[in-house]
Amino acid sequence: MAQIFWMPIQTRTEMLTTGFRSVLGIKVFGPDLKGIENVAVQIEQALSDFPNTRSAFAERTTGGYFLDFSVNREAAARYGLQVQDVNQIVESAIGGNTIAMTVEGRERYPISVRYARDFRSDLEKLRRVLVPTPTGAQVPISLLADIGYRTGPPSIREENAQLVGYVFVDITSSDIDGYVRAASQEISQKVHFPQGYYIQWAGQFEYLKAAEGRLAILVPFTLLIIFFLIYLNTRSVIKTFIVLLSVPFSLVGAFWLLFLLHYNMSVAVWVGLIALAGLDAETGVVMLLYLDHAWEKFKAQGRMNRIEDLYAAVIEGAVQRIRPKIMTVCAIIFGLLPIMWSPVYQAGADVMKRIATPMIGGVITSAILNLLIYPVIYVIWRKRSLPSEPPSGLLRDQPVSEPAVASGARRRILAGSAALLLVGIVIAAAYFSWSSGIGNSIFKSADPKMPVAKVTQDGVTVSILSSDGEIHAKDNALQIKFQDPGGHPIDAENVKLELNMNMPGMVMHSGAKLKKDDKIGDYRAHLTPDMAGDWSVDLSYQGPQGPAKLTVPVNVKQ
Repeated sequence: MAQIFWMPIQTRTEMLTTGFRSVLGIKVFGPDLKGIENVAVQIEQALSDFPNTRSAFAERTTGGYFLDFSVNREAAARYGLQVQDVNQIVESAIGGNTIAMTVEGRERYPISVRYARDFRSDLEKLRRVLVPTPTGAQVPISLLADIGYRTGPPSIREENAQLVGYVFVDITSSDIDGYVRAASQEISQKVHFPQGYYIQWAGQFEYLKAAEGRLAILVPFTLLIIFFLIYLNTRSVIKTFIVLLSVPFSLVGAFWLLFLLHYNMSVAVWVGLIALAGLDAETGVVMLLYLDHAWEKFKAQGRMNRIEDLYAAVIEGAVQRIRPKIMTVCAIIFGLLPIMWSPVYQAGADVMKRIATPMIGGVITSAILNLLIYPVIYVIWRKRSLPSEPPSGLLRDQPVSEPAVASGARRRILAGSAALLLVGIVIAAAYFSWSSGIGNSIFKSADPKMPVAKVTQDGVTVSILSSDGEIHAKDNALQIKFQDPGGHPIDAENVKLELNMNMPGMVMHSGAKLKKDDKIGDYRAHLTPDMAGDWSVDLSYQGPQGPAKLTVPVNVKQ
């Protein structure tokens, strides 16, 4: 069966929600159970050594052994018996038949009778089961039916009016969508599908796709509600769009922090992003309110006649916003940091961390970019409301150097444009870094130098290095070096690294992501053990002397 070790309540929950006792499952559809089993076994073999696969098991849909009674109708008719008479004896003598009910207070128990075990323990004794005839004679059942063992399906699953078989897949990666894409490509290359057979991914992947479909509706609907509420508050479409500019500002920090923590997009992350959008709208409205107050104040004093007056009003409004903005950011960060520091084994910690991460990263960049970019956007918008020419009295009483004013305005506009361009570059970099895949960058996150283990076998010295000479129960960046006894690099192929823990009654397994380095004989590995304790590193490779395998005991630290 599938090597999946969960707490009983988790297994029960997974079975109730997805129908699979593993993270992922594959449904194999087809017209014949034997064909379904052949395809499922091929999938099991294709995924057994696939990266990030902890266990793959194909449910056997055939091969069950059953004791079969086939009634001989002609023989039964000679004794005046019908088929149901013979089947009733089989049911009552072997399977048991309820004949009465006993009442014990408020409890009721059925009374079932059948032959004692000694009379139904083997085939020869079952052949001597007696069947009463209408004449009162007792006839052995062997004269009325053919008895024998036959093979057949232990269970028959059906879905959408088609026969189906299950393949249980347990993975070590949290990127379910990425694993399914890679595994589907592997299956298409190694598994032969006869006419009429096809597969469908199920388990958590099925719920992930359903959640993505719901989020495709909920996220735009949420943004529409936020837009409508802001419009009711500002009564201006332009102000509403200015407020909503906080959202892309915050997405910069949200995606970068998700990238640095190696978190994949999930429902929990989307919940955090939705909460972040509401928070950005709130802080953006307050920022706009401060700027509007400064604008109205200067306008009421008759000081809003030149671009310098607009600059002064915006600076005054932005400066007044610094303290409440920093207080808001600090309150949010200090409130969410305990969630980020919660132990990974704490119930619900993995979900809460992914909700809090985009909010923490988002409010940091939103605070910085709002204070820098918002005033520039506000100046560009309000500048159109200034008089085209200052009043004559103002020119007479307060002479201004027009070239200096124009030069200062150009400098500020250029600075604002450069800041906006910088924001665009940062957002684009975050997007392309994210879309290029976290897995391609995690191998460069550390520079391992201290040896975890060093073994010489068949003229090949294998060194496993980490940043501190230890492996921890978290993300580990390792380096594997293949050298000859003289220290010269040796090229190795088909390198696989696994971490196994043998415990009484169970075996824990943790696979590693491997990537060949630019140097000969160097590999980068990313490993995430499930828990601390005594593990063994199993390394296999193709060396100069042929296939080789070595096992090194290691102690995984917390």
